[in-house]
Amino acid sequence: METLKTSRELQTDLWTKEITLEGALVRLAPTGLAHLQSLSCNILYPRYWVDDFGGCISPEDVEKEIRHSLQARQDRLENGFTMIDKKTGEAIGLTNYLYFNRKLKGLEIGRTRVGISWHKTSANTEAKLLLMTYAFETLGCQRVGFKVDSLNFNSQRAVKRIGGKFEGEIRNYMLLPDGRKRDYHSYSIIDSEWLNVKKTLQGYLEKYYVSPESL
Repeated sequence: METLKTSRELQTDLWTKEITLEGALVRLAPTGLAHLQSLSCNILYPRYWVDDFGGCISPEDVEKEIRHSLQARQDRLENGFTMIDKKTGEAIGLTNYLYFNRKLKGLEIGRTRVGISWHKTSANTEAKLLLMTYAFETLGCQRVGFKVDSLNFNSQRAVKRIGGKFEGEIRNYMLLPDGRKRDYHSYSIIDSEWLNVKKTLQGYLEKYYVSPESL
């Protein structure tokens, strides 16, 4: 009986409900083990990136991420998505809604891993647009946040590019396996900024549809 109740709650809770978000370039599908093989081919990172950038270096790491997302959804703490390249059908990345603040209508987008071949492409731009559209326009969020490693300059530039405003540095937020104390840069987009951010992202994508080299 408890299992049935939990299942019903998951499907009626818009924050953790299994949904598919469709774009022109990518589809964001609920993360599941069916994506393991394709993700293992596309999102493995070189070992030297792992501590700083949270990469997966083995299929076991990918499976661990998928199982984390499944359990976090079951616990109503996160909602995980797999990025699917609509042209090839390949699973090219993972990303989650997390750190829900249901009372104050806020969440973060994180645990994002995108295959190196798709870095700095419009696939990730469109994925962020899909995620933020659902967050602001369906969930009614007042704030969508992003936390980025203080040494991950590429991701910092990417978040600023999509409209994230720098809020400050969170120091010694995490201790990494190599002993480094990780600092995070905190960014956010709030509801009053959303329409302008949306237009900007749509503009980026319109350029891509005409000329892939423009992004």
